[in-house]
Order: sequence, then structure tokens, then C-alpha cells
Amino acid sequence: MKIAYGTYALPQMMLEDAFPALAQIGYDGVELFIGPRHVGAMLDDFDPARREQLRSILERTGLGLPAFMVYGSVYAPDRAAHLANLEAMRLYAQLARDLGMAEPPVLACGFGGRADEWDTIKEQMVEALADYAVVAEEEGFIFAGEAHSGAAVDRSERVVWLLDEVNHPRARFHFDIVHLFLAGEPIDECVRTLVPYTAHTHIMDARRYPDGSRDLLLLGDGDLDTVAYLRAMDEAGWDDFITLEVSTLIWGRDDYDAMAAARHSYETLTRAFAEAGVART
Repeated sequence: MKIAYGTYALPQMMLEDAFPALAQIGYDGVELFIGPRHVGAMLDDFDPARREQLRSILERTGLGLPAFMVYGSVYAPDRAAHLANLEAMRLYAQLARDLGMAEPPVLACGFGGRADEWDTIKEQMVEALADYAVVAEEEGFIFAGEAHSGAAVDRSERVVWLLDEVNHPRARFHFDIVHLFLAGEPIDECVRTLVPYTAHTHIMDARRYPDGSRDLLLLGDGDLDTVAYLRAMDEAGWDDFITLEVSTLIWGRDDYDAMAAARHSYETLTRAFAEAGVART
């Protein structure tokens, strides 16, 4: 397995500076966030000259591109917004290729909706995800939807049901273990269930409290058993990137130190790899 870092955690840092900084820390790859509240991270910011420059930096630093994390969600009740999101995916796929992402490119975003809407909207989510699969097939990429605590798809059984209903090789899963942890699922069980559907990963940390509240935290600052997770992923046959994420609840704070967070996350995950006996490849 390899370790990547998501630029969602670097809202005030240009990619031209972020790539060398992450490589210097020791990261093997970088996941790009495409969306608002981040400098130079909207699609219009990537003109041909910048695409060439960023690809050159990636090649020079040796960083891989496991995926793009793109703003938006699969479930969009407004039809015009849904169609616009689908068309944007075509442009993201071309950007991924221009930056040198391995084929087929992986584009990820959340499934959307609310947990209490599941029974009402799940059939609409099947239709929406099927539309993404069609565009992914036409453009030759993989679309990966993410389960999220509080969202309509918030547990393994819903992931499996949705992807089995769509039943398309271009519609896959973006597996962030922290959201299954917050759903109370045992690590071994959800990893065995979900890795066969998975095209991309995230990891961060969290803490659950007796009153039902929770915090999303930097890896190592919460209760997630990262060592058990890595062992389970290895046993399940995952041999690609584990991508570190930082929640907006952290990077949105006034005292947030972006590079300190990147170093802390890397050091925590590197120690967990060693303790788990899982090789970096």
C-alpha cells in the first residue's frame, strides 16, 4: 500500500507549492480537491499551461494521483444541477488525464442526501448513480461515491444495496473508514464487505461520546484503531493508496496549521503501517 494526502486539507495553498511540500514529508501520492473555498482549485483555474506545469511537478516529485475529490453529490434533487454535475465529470476526467493520472481516472464525491431520507430517495439515488456510470463509461473513468455519517448512504448495507442495484463496473465505492466507524460497524466486517466495491479510500479519525455527539479529528487524535484497519485492508487484498483527509471542521479553524496537520497525519499513519506489519510499496 501507499500513502496519499488530500489537498482538501490545504485550502490556502496553491498546488504548485503543495506538491513539493507533500513529497518532502514523504507522501507517495496526492488526491486533488476540485471545488470552492480553496485557492486555485476550481476547474477554470486549470488552463493548459498550468496543467502542463502541474504534471511536470508531479513527475519530478514522483507523486501519484490516486483520485480527484470533487465538489458535489450524486443525489441532486434539482434536475438541472444533476445534469450540470454529470457534464462537469467529463471535464474532470480530461483534467485527470492531463495531469497524468493512471488509467482509468478515478473521480470521487459523496452520495448525498440525509440518513433519514434513505427510504424515500433510495430509488432516485439508483437512477442518479446509474447516470454517473453511463458518463463514466462514455469517458473512460471510474466514479466512486462516498458514504458519510449523517448522509443517506451512511452504512455498509446501504452501500452494498445501492451498488448492487446499479450493477455497473464504472460505479464504485469511495471508502472512508471513519464514517463506518461512526456508524458503529466493526472494522474487520465492514472492510471485508466493502473492499470488493472500493476504488478509492480516505482515512481520518473521530471520537464518539456517550451523548451521541462526535468529533472528526486528525488521524491519531481519536479512537479509530488504524492498525486494525490497515491489517484488515491488507488481508482483504487492498494494495493501492490510503489517502489521508482532514475535515473542514479542522481546516476551517483560525488556528489551523496546514503543514503541521500534513506532517502529523503522515507520521501517525507511517507508525501504524509499521505496527500493523503492512509494507509500503
